[in-house]
Amino acid sequence: MSEILNKKTTLYRFKGIEWIFMNLPFVCYLALLGIVYIYNVHNTEKNLRRIEALEKVVKNTESQYMNLKQEVMYGSTQSQMQDKVASMDLKYTGQLPKKIKVDKRKKSTKK
Repeated sequence: MSEILNKKTTLYRFKGIEWIFMNLPFVCYLALLGIVYIYNVHNTEKNLRRIEALEKVVKNTESQYMNLKQEVMYGSTQSQMQDKVASMDLKYTGQLPKKIKVDKRKKSTKK
């Protein structure tokens, strides 16, 4: 009886192996799809890490820009400008600047 069972299980094993060999191209195709899927996931994760790092850099650069802009705006106020030029002995007079007019009708008489 055990000989009959051994023959049947051996026969089933051969049919299973035969089925695998018959479908070997499909099995290889599935393996290739799995490899492509794994590569795609790794590549996507790498890109996400790079994007997160770049976002941190952009945020840092943006804050530096805002600080510099604030310093320039504060430094260009009239009171700050007066403090800066006080060391050069320049003073605010409160008068409007004088406009210099040039007469374009006069031509030089060089010959």
